[in-house]
Amino acid sequence: MKQRLKDSALVVMIGAGLLLSCSKPEVPQTNRFSTPPLPVLSQSLSGQEFLFDSLTWTFYDGRFDVGVDYVYLETPRRADLFPLTYSSSINAEVLLKFDTASNWTEVKSIDLYDPVIPVQYMYWVYSNFLFVHVLPLNDQLIGRKAAIKIKFL
Repeated sequence: MKQRLKDSALVVMIGAGLLLSCSKPEVPQTNRFSTPPLPVLSQSLSGQEFLFDSLTWTFYDGRFDVGVDYVYLETPRRADLFPLTYSSSINAEVLLKFDTASNWTEVKSIDLYDPVIPVQYMYWVYSNFLFVHVLPLNDQLIGRKAAIKIKFL
């Protein structure tokens, strides 16, 4: 019986020695929380040109909101071109052409408003849209068609 106990103890010690001497491969620690995918960096828009045609001049009655009326054009939503938040300008040349005209008119950032100039077309970007409006207010534009061309610099 003593011999059997010695043999069992020897087997346990050999097993423990083998178990402790074995090296385990390093397993990367798993994260319980999923990591969000890295954002895809958009390619530079420099040199690219975009045309938005058949846009309709619309009237915005601001008496219930901001107290200012606008006649404006609005591009379709383009998250790839326009920032989500408010921006008074983008690094681009913005041009406007009426459906009955052959020439393009430059549209300035709203930050460049000059009250001395009699008619100005100005743009700003908000919530993935680009808006163009005219000062002074011109009700005759409502319903007319126009195009906006954007050349990124």
